[in-house]
Amino acid sequence: MSERAPQVCPRTGAYLRPHFEELLARAVSDAHQARLPLTVLWVDVDETQEGNDAHGREAMDGALSALVDELAAELDGRGPIGRTEGDAFAALLYAVTPDMGERLAERMRRRFAARRFGPEPAGFHLTVSVGVAALRPQEPYGNLLDAAEAACLQAKQAGRDRVVRR
Repeated sequence: MSERAPQVCPRTGAYLRPHFEELLARAVSDAHQARLPLTVLWVDVDETQEGNDAHGREAMDGALSALVDELAAELDGRGPIGRTEGDAFAALLYAVTPDMGERLAERMRRRFAARRFGPEPAGFHLTVSVGVAALRPQEPYGNLLDAAEAACLQAKQAGRDRVVRR
């Protein structure tokens, strides 16, 4: 039986959600068996619609691609990145403790906020809200992804441009 090729978002290079969830399901099973830590980050660009309105879709697509680049640079091969929604991404961190995941998320959040995007001479800034969730004993993969998304929502409700860990 041959595996199908992973589906990748052409604009960002991140895996599309169905393939990312397959990777996550396998990683959760493996982490439970090996009793290793596993952490998921849910990264959501703040105020995307406002950015689209002010700077255009093309500029925002470039910013989303840059977000994946920043996330990949910060992760340094620790796990795959998936595009979970239009302006939201998840990163799977193999053998990464929740403390380390939170530090990685914070560094990436700062790196992204410091970048300028767009064709204008001054460019524009964007921020991200990040949820961090670590795998708990016997927790299924869907719960882990939902927990990371819920933590991200808490970050947005607390004022955006921050990291929240469950």
